[in-house]
This record gives sequence, C-alpha cells and structure tokens, in this order.
Amino acid sequence: MDLDRKLFSEFVEGPSALPLLRVYRVSEPGVTVGYSYRGKKEFCVRPTGGGLVQHGNDFIYSVIARPDTFPTFRQVRTSYLSFHEVVQEVFQKLGLETSLFRCDDPKAKRNVRVGDPSKDCFATPVPTDVALRGEKIAGGAQKRTRGGFLHQGSIQLPEGISFGPFKEAFLKAFQQKFDILWVNGDHS
Repeated sequence: MDLDRKLFSEFVEGPSALPLLRVYRVSEPGVTVGYSYRGKKEFCVRPTGGGLVQHGNDFIYSVIARPDTFPTFRQVRTSYLSFHEVVQEVFQKLGLETSLFRCDDPKAKRNVRVGDPSKDCFATPVPTDVALRGEKIAGGAQKRTRGGFLHQGSIQLPEGISFGPFKEAFLKAFQQKFDILWVNGDHS
C-alpha cells in the first residue's frame, strides 16, 4: 500500500506519466483500512477509502491513470464498472459465473460515499461490486486528485482458483478491455 501511495504521488507530480497497473499479493495475511479509519493503529492504512479488507488469499491490483486516459475513467462510477467488468470476464474465462451488484439490489449500499471504515468491506457491497453466488468477492476504492486517480482493488479468490492463472487471465482481459500494450517495470 505504501508503494501505491508513492507511485501515485510521483504520477500526479510528473509531467506526462504513462498509466500504471500493478498486481500483487501480500506475503503475510493482514488487514488494511481506508484512509478515514480512526480506530486501532495496528492496520495498514490505504490511501484510498473503504472499510476493512482481509488480505491473504486475495488478488490485489492498483491502477494509476489520468481521467482522460480512457473514456470510462472520467467518472468514479464508470471506472469502477469498467474494472469490475474485467474481473467478471476473468472469472467467466475460468469457468465461474459472477454478477455485478445493481443499484436496486437491497444488499448494495446506495450511497458509496457514506461508509463505516471499521466495517468489513466484503460484508457491504456497493453497486458494480462483483458477486459470486450472491456474495461480494471483488471491490475497490479510489483516490482522485486533479492530476489523476488511484484505484485499489481486492479480489477474494474462491477455492480452486490460484493466483498465477488468475493473474495471467486478468492481464490479458485488462489488455483487451483497454486496448493497451504492456511495459514491464520494476517499481520496488
């Protein structure tokens, strides 16, 4: 999360940076919380919002870009939707049928700006979060400034889906969705 914060800061201060996609997993299980969390200091605080996220067997990704990079990046809701459509496509290619929470779904929180950062993020879906058998398995949060945005997403991998094959399918689906070419870089 600190690396995302650093990369985002460098991105918005830079003159013309390329968009960045970073995928990773944690080496040890842990919990992150959104930037507005004011409870115990034992958690890692994300630069984006949202509630508590348990990390361990999840696939984590970050996107740093300017809103004019791609048409759906201009608004928060449409960028969330486009990222979650990628996730949904990956699960479909891996043989799992997922859905997106809709605005009229009684489980989905209607006002995405209001939330208790001490609550489990995956217990409180918002519209366009990804669901498997009615339960949220993918969500995200964003930080936006005039210079760009940082989107951080977590995908709880279901039993039988491992990180490597999911990563390969994710990168391919992301590339197709946004019509991009990959440039590998070391950002450690």
